[in-house]
Amino acid sequence: MFDWNELLIIGAAALIFIGPKELPGTLRTLGKFVAKARGMARDFQTNVDDMVREAELDEVKKQVQKLEYGGFEQMVQKAVDPKGLIQDALRPPDLSSPSPAATSTPVAAPASAPSGAPGSASAPASASADPASSAPVPAAPSAAAPAKPPSSAA
Repeated sequence: MFDWNELLIIGAAALIFIGPKELPGTLRTLGKFVAKARGMARDFQTNVDDMVREAELDEVKKQVQKLEYGGFEQMVQKAVDPKGLIQDALRPPDLSSPSPAATSTPVAAPASAPSGAPGSASAPASASADPASSAPVPAAPSAAAPAKPPSSAA
């Protein structure tokens, strides 16, 4: 701030202009003024630091509240499974209504394959000569629906 030469010049000027009688009182008053100015600067800095700390705490508080109300879970879920495919795969199946695939029975393959050249495609079972055997196989009745006797078509 000041060099020793500058302080010596200021001290000599103060001694000449103020005088030796009033110099100690003036230096005491100057010391009180400097102490008060430093105290005000320290209070100002403390208040600014408190305001910054409160602003940071408010921001942190908002982030914590967001995480408390499921924000963290949603953030992780969006990062891991953005389309919801994993959640859909892990969801238990709906057992209240049977699915169409569960009610139909698969058609049994014929016991012996039709004779044909090796490597050629075999004829489907419904392409036999008997028209009665080409009728579709009825689905097995479900446990919820009563069984109906098959109607005979003559």
